[in-house]
Amino acid sequence: MYKQNLYKILPDHIKPKILNRMNRYKKWEYGYNEDHDMVVISKTGQIGEIYEIQNLKIAYLNKAMFISLKKTNGLGLNILKY
Repeated sequence: MYKQNLYKILPDHIKPKILNRMNRYKKWEYGYNEDHDMVVISKTGQIGEIYEIQNLKIAYLNKAMFISLKKTNGLGLNILKY
């Protein structure tokens, strides 16, 4: 039977060394990134998972990063709203 998939996760779109370095220094800029041919939807400067939807690559925070950001909100820090 045909299985319809709306998206797929690309685990190796960016080399892990580059991904870790850019996340550590929070260097990802919001918007289109020509070097890696993807759209970054993260205003924190860090990305987690990269999704592909109809050949459009979207970089987004992974769940662990998002949950840790929610927990810091209880300490009185301002969290960017999406």
